[in-house]
Amino acid sequence: MADQIGIPAAYMRGGTSKGLLFDKKDLPSDREKLTKFLLTVMGSPDLRQINGMGGATSVTSKVCIVSKSDIKNVDLDYFFAQVSVDQSIVDYGPTCGNMLSAVGPFAIERGLVQAKNPKTTIVIRSVNTGSIIEADIPTPNNKITYSGQFKIAGVPGSGSPILLKFKNIVGGSTGKLLPTGQPTIQIEGIEVTCLDVSMPIVMANASDFGIKGNETSEKLNNNKSLLEKIEKIRLLAAIEMGMGDVRDKVIPKFALLSKSCNGGTITSRYFTPKTCHETHAATGTNCIAAACLIKGTVAAKIANVKYEDEYKVLLEHPLGSIECIVNTSSFHTTLDDKFINSCGIYRTSRKIMDGNVYVHEDIIND
Repeated sequence: MADQIGIPAAYMRGGTSKGLLFDKKDLPSDREKLTKFLLTVMGSPDLRQINGMGGATSVTSKVCIVSKSDIKNVDLDYFFAQVSVDQSIVDYGPTCGNMLSAVGPFAIERGLVQAKNPKTTIVIRSVNTGSIIEADIPTPNNKITYSGQFKIAGVPGSGSPILLKFKNIVGGSTGKLLPTGQPTIQIEGIEVTCLDVSMPIVMANASDFGIKGNETSEKLNNNKSLLEKIEKIRLLAAIEMGMGDVRDKVIPKFALLSKSCNGGTITSRYFTPKTCHETHAATGTNCIAAACLIKGTVAAKIANVKYEDEYKVLLEHPLGSIECIVNTSSFHTTLDDKFINSCGIYRTSRKIMDGNVYVHEDIIND
């Protein structure tokens, strides 16, 4: 008799990320067992993740756990896990907007949501942050359509556009739009903005870190002194944000901002947090786009935007750009927690594999 147990899973690309998706009912409910299971199936800790499904980078070592929601007017609960590549750590604090684009199609294929013609609108709750996301999934003739002509930077080819509209996204981790109470603070002589919209981020001007801000992710990842300085500021900023010691956590993230190079709103180099993202996180896009509208922030001082109730922000990143549609409330000031109503981003998704992942029976039955 085989000593490995198969657990149903789908391996999917969501936006510019990739990972495993599970139905919650198939996984251990105990957090310690779940962590052990996820480390095993992804092959961590190991820089190559050779003994698991992980892709040896932070953006390809992700897990989504999906279930029907018990909350009124919400269809699905989405629990995200960031599995460390080289450490025995699974961080359940953040969420992932890119992988979120795979959650709707996965749920439809698993029968958790019934498809409608020509599109299926699914209301999803991020268990990690409490935010609500409305996803529009193209389902002509009540069937998932992955193929299409929509392109996103950082992904070869094209796909069917999935609209993700993020709501209730202010203060998910800290309880506040501006966790420090101010648009900017000084840390080690550096002006930073600490904002909590979809994802808590510490933002700074790229020039204050001795770079132009339009460098490739590879060049920035090879700049060890830069990464060390970023981590030092991030750790100190997290304390100011009331998040405590975050040395073993991936939030808050970090972003270095500069003026746009190709006609966009602003240029961003997004750190996850110890490496530069090759493109840009969707939740991070929401936060930086919102910052462009909030007077006095590092982003607002750099960006070229027009203040309207709803506007488009085009963030330039190492492999192209990503657009975010931000809806604001005209009844609140830009420093008010209720100023940001929602952020919308288009992504694509693709199912790569559907079947079982295998672990030793002790991992599940311990």
